[in-house]
Amino acid sequence: MESSTTRQQPSISTKWWSKDTVAIVTGANKGIGYALVKRFAKLGLTVVLTARDESKGLEAMESLKVLGLDHNVRFFQLDISDPISISSFVTWFRSGFDSFDILVSTLHLYIQSACIHLAHILLYHTFLLFK
Repeated sequence: MESSTTRQQPSISTKWWSKDTVAIVTGANKGIGYALVKRFAKLGLTVVLTARDESKGLEAMESLKVLGLDHNVRFFQLDISDPISISSFVTWFRSGFDSFDILVSTLHLYIQSACIHLAHILLYHTFLLFK
C-alpha cells in the first residue's frame, strides 16, 4: 500500500481543476468539511467555506490563514436549516461568482432531520435555477 507521503500529485494531463474551479462546502468549520476545504485550497481551487456558527466559521478561516491557505477561501455564515439563510447565501454567492463546480454538504453527517434534508433540496434547486 502506498503511503500518503509518497503519493504523487496528478499530472497536468489528469488535472481537471484550476483556480477558477469553485467549491462550496457546507458545515466546513470542523471535521470532514474543514479537511475538504484545506485540501481544495491546497490544490488551488476557489472555496466557499460555510458554517452555521459565525464565530466557528471565522475560527476556521483564521486556522486557514495560519496555514497560508486563506487567499482563495471565502466564508459565509449559513444555517442550512433556515430557508432565509439559504436565500441570503444564494444572493451573496450570485453577487461574486458566475457558477460553482462542486457542492459538498457535510451537515447531514451531524444532524439527521427532515428539515435539514428539505433545506438541502432547497439549496440544490435554488442553484439549479441559478445555472
